[in-house]
Amino acid sequence: MRAGRAVSSSLLPGTPPRPPSPPRPESAATMEEAELGCCVCHERYDENRCPKNLGCGHAVCSLCVQEIINSGRKCPECRRPFYATTAAALPVNYPLLRLSRALASVNLQRSQPETTRPSPSPSRTYNDAGECAAHLARLTQRCMACRVWVCRECLLMEHTLPPEGQCRVLPVRQAINEMKKTHVETLAATVLSLRELKMAAATQGSCLEANRRMRNAVAACLQAAARAEMDAIKELDTKKKEVEDKVAEIDAWVQCLREKESAILQASTVRELATAALAAREAVTRTEARAGRERERQGRFVGTQLRLGSLDLRGSLQLAKNIYVAHEDEEGRRWARLTVHDSSLHLHALQSSSPSPSAALFSFSSVRAQVPRESASAFLELEWEGSSQGRVHFSMMGDTARGRQFLQLCSGEAGPCYRNTCMFQAERVGGKGEIIRGGDYENNDGTGGAALVEDVGTGGEHMHEAVSGLLVGAHSEQRQRLAVFGVILSPWPEHRTDTAFGMVTRGLATLRAAARHSPVTEVLVADCGLVLPL
Repeated sequence: MRAGRAVSSSLLPGTPPRPPSPPRPESAATMEEAELGCCVCHERYDENRCPKNLGCGHAVCSLCVQEIINSGRKCPECRRPFYATTAAALPVNYPLLRLSRALASVNLQRSQPETTRPSPSPSRTYNDAGECAAHLARLTQRCMACRVWVCRECLLMEHTLPPEGQCRVLPVRQAINEMKKTHVETLAATVLSLRELKMAAATQGSCLEANRRMRNAVAACLQAAARAEMDAIKELDTKKKEVEDKVAEIDAWVQCLREKESAILQASTVRELATAALAAREAVTRTEARAGRERERQGRFVGTQLRLGSLDLRGSLQLAKNIYVAHEDEEGRRWARLTVHDSSLHLHALQSSSPSPSAALFSFSSVRAQVPRESASAFLELEWEGSSQGRVHFSMMGDTARGRQFLQLCSGEAGPCYRNTCMFQAERVGGKGEIIRGGDYENNDGTGGAALVEDVGTGGEHMHEAVSGLLVGAHSEQRQRLAVFGVILSPWPEHRTDTAFGMVTRGLATLRAAARHSPVTEVLVADCGLVLPL
């Protein structure tokens, strides 16, 4: 029961009730606000007027403390000196700042009735970006250089504006507008790049469609050629049957004449002889008439018996005026033209410029595989005085390392290429062993042109007499120029070379004219490539 008595003495009998507490005077709130305000300007502490500790226990707002520093650096309440030279050097009294915020919030709720409090607006206002975790202040600005939201303390302590620093600080709303603009521009640039990607894909689709149409046309032409050849075969079979019938018919004519001859030989009287002779003359007349018609038929047949179909493989290739092959390696994607030239197919050197969307595209590897290994051919197109002077054709002497290197430099499949190089030297012009040299794809003067393949040797399979049109290379000890080549233009009796790897098959006169052009360095390889048999 002791516990019950200790609960409240007002419940005991005879104890008068305690009077109610008097209402809190209005001046109490004013006194609280005065305690949570600056002792100099008497304004309440907030984000713009942060309380700064002076070291003696008192605080002054951040706007007034600079005036105190300028006037003597003494606390306005206790007159105790402090030694800070700038407001930023004094620490913020965060507990006091939080109490000031809390009191401001309570006063706002008291002064606004429940029925008149505005409902939260669904549209967001951009007055700040939240609260700073380090300083417990509102994030009212953004440093665009550092890409962070900042409060006033962050700005004073960590961000330096020009000219001393590189920071660029904007208010929240202006920063948000600039960020929006940046994001929109980034999205627009991405959309533009995607449109370009789409156009590139559409271009590839157009190329594939053109390739498909080209292949359909070639297939149709080949089918027409095949049908024409079948018709020609049937016609030849028919004519062959006619010839066989005529052979049998001529045999019958011969047999008839022999019978008439036998009747003449067997005649024993004048009457029998006259009768046999008359029959023989009639048979000869009929046979000669038939033989004349047969000769006419055979004359007409000679003009038609070798007729072929109207289209063949070469004709089908000539239907496509724009054929390219595509090659992709470490250097990226490159293209090469395919042309029909002098009854052969020329695969030109690879280049970076892409063909038109209407061009028919084939795989480089599939076309390159058609070049025979043992008797491969290549061409160089020479130019001087601003015009093409002709193409020179070369045939390799078997599948040698030097030959493979020459083919790679003519096609450009390994990267370097003979195209746009010059003929840098001509020796013994007009005499024995006349030679012209070129192929320095590195320096274009004969000092460079390193090997592209291994085991480029001399002697053995490269030993050959120095005859006209012989394609030769540099000696194996000249490692820095093993890709250059020379062509012997006149024979050198009793002289042998150990670097031969090919022969000129067409265009030797063009090379001789090039060797006599002065200066020879004006002779350029305007184009080059491989030759494929049709």
